[in-house]
Amino acid sequence: MITAQEVFDRAIHLMDEQNEYTGETDTVDTAEYKGRTLSILNVLRGELYPFSDTFTDGEPGKRPICEKIPDFTSAIGLDDYICESVMPYGLAATLMMQENPVSANFFQQRYDELKSLLARGMPAVSEDIEDVYGSSFDHNVYGAWA
Repeated sequence: MITAQEVFDRAIHLMDEQNEYTGETDTVDTAEYKGRTLSILNVLRGELYPFSDTFTDGEPGKRPICEKIPDFTSAIGLDDYICESVMPYGLAATLMMQENPVSANFFQQRYDELKSLLARGMPAVSEDIEDVYGSSFDHNVYGAWA
């Protein structure tokens, strides 16, 4: 499972805010971003939970909710695809909103695009269909050409 730190790292790299020499994401320059990250991730997890393969129905009459992300070492609770490919864009968009609206808009558009792909549903598999009527059933017995 992907941790909050891993999503933070990806977002910082998307934003090109990592240390340019070491690639480190936890720096003095990113401390403000990190201070806001858990709150933002906890909002994003609520948006993305219904699309995750970890989604489970709650009790009748109650909305199911993904567990809160308490710290940076905790698993997010959503499937890896969402955590690695969708959440970093949502996080980057929100972190950059005030500082760089043009970049934030790009990240938001990408986040919305990826979220809409998730709304199409889970990947499907195909399987053979069993002929329950048997091969002796003539499909044209009851049909007539006009």
